[in-house]
Amino acid sequence: MSFTSFTPQDKASEELLDQVVQIVRLDTDLQAKIPRSLRVPMTNLLRVVNSYYSNKIEGNCTAPADILRAEAQDAPLEVEASKDLQEITRHIEAQRRLTDDPINPVEVSSRDGISRLHREFYVGVPMQVLDTQLNEQGDVVRMVPGEFRQYDVRVGHHIPPTVEQMQAHLRQFERVYRPDWIHGLSRFLAAAAAHHRLMWIHPFMDGNGRTGRLFTDQYLKAAGFGGYELWSMSRGFARNTTVYYGMLNAADHPRKGDQDGRGILSDSGLQRWTRYFTETALDQVQYFNAQLDPERLSERIDIYFELRRRGALSDSTGSALPDLRIEARDVYKTLLYMGDQPRAELQARLGVGERNTLGLLSQMAKEGLITLDGRKPVSLNLSRHSIKLLFPYLW
Repeated sequence: MSFTSFTPQDKASEELLDQVVQIVRLDTDLQAKIPRSLRVPMTNLLRVVNSYYSNKIEGNCTAPADILRAEAQDAPLEVEASKDLQEITRHIEAQRRLTDDPINPVEVSSRDGISRLHREFYVGVPMQVLDTQLNEQGDVVRMVPGEFRQYDVRVGHHIPPTVEQMQAHLRQFERVYRPDWIHGLSRFLAAAAAHHRLMWIHPFMDGNGRTGRLFTDQYLKAAGFGGYELWSMSRGFARNTTVYYGMLNAADHPRKGDQDGRGILSDSGLQRWTRYFTETALDQVQYFNAQLDPERLSERIDIYFELRRRGALSDSTGSALPDLRIEARDVYKTLLYMGDQPRAELQARLGVGERNTLGLLSQMAKEGLITLDGRKPVSLNLSRHSIKLLFPYLW
């Protein structure tokens, strides 16, 4: 017996549809308002945000400052002492590869697409990481990345479909969630349902949660949410992990009589999950819209560079950051609003000598505020030291 694919648009409440319309509008606004020069650095930052929060849901307690230091490649990784950090780094790299070589949007819900998501997460892991416990008796099997499970399992109170049932459900999943066969607001409603249905199917021996959230990231982009790389569902889910798992569990319940749909799972549980997913998405897209509002962002940039001029900011270890000339603010805003600039153009704008310009740019590059690459134009970057002030409450 099959599962209900998603709450149809004609059966969704007016309130729910209004929220989906708001999400669509805000997603479009987010694409329009962000300066082009900031899009790549912001997308890079959101990979870190997604990885931090998706792994936090699974119990990974790595601090954001440690992740940002590792991304900046100025802190050595101790193999035995940083397994959690390596897990997050692999997740970031998986997202980067999926951006560089994306899954075809029409294949995002296919078995091949889902298999690839799982495989990407496990690139480069030590073999022992692939050993997973099969049952309460302690039997262990070695998982093959990207290979669908070949054993029946139990996950806490959840008993996923048997291997035979799983294959049938994956075929249904591939068919009913193909984005180009879904239109209008139903695409978002399908994204909500697909997140739960993939977690319920539990297609892999391990890594289903992270794979499910990677899938939702890919699906929302395939469904036409072009600003999605600038907001994060994982951040929303992780704000209250208990609620997240509670809503997933509620949608796991079997159908409760003829008034609760025709599939094997509860339609009322699916509706509750869909409302939660929609409220979470709306909260996140509103947050990132506010953070990237040009006027507010400009004000926070002013504050950051004024504090740097005074030597009043410290790094994550509590050490004072060096003073930075206030002209750095003008360089930063020029790159933000006008895009990459030749060094000679920045020097002309600053009205100072070549030596002073080079000294300022070198310090900004060393701190990660800009990128200097040979004779290429100077480009904007997001320094790990500036993120907390420029994007408050991100973590």
